[in-house]
Amino acid sequence: MTAAVGARLKLPALVFFMRCIYCRARAGILRKVCPVCVQVVEVVRGSAGQAGWTELIDAFVAKGLTKADVDRVLDAEIHKDPSLRDWLTSRMANELMRSLGMPGRQTPEDVRRVRLGLATSPQGTWAAGEKPPGQA
Repeated sequence: MTAAVGARLKLPALVFFMRCIYCRARAGILRKVCPVCVQVVEVVRGSAGQAGWTELIDAFVAKGLTKADVDRVLDAEIHKDPSLRDWLTSRMANELMRSLGMPGRQTPEDVRRVRLGLATSPQGTWAAGEKPPGQA
């Protein structure tokens, strides 16, 4: 593209910035993930299964990440795939099952299926102070 053609198009500089796949913020030129979301993903991928929830929270705090930043990335579903929270839950469940001497076979897809099933039909769940379904 020549300079004359580029001048005639008058495209704003924002057109060339990609959006983050997790939070939809500006990620930068030819980047799919913004710097904040990259940090969350690095912490999750680096310590999932080896660290408990409190260690993960400490790692997020040490990186200077807020709860909103972490929740946004953990709950993002990209291309209808399981979220990072589903992936993290399956890893932790499998580690727990293995430590109890049982085979851990929970996949992120299984966790996603259960989560979506409970969202559409909350049978078997109730809040504190309520009577369980069928005992009303």
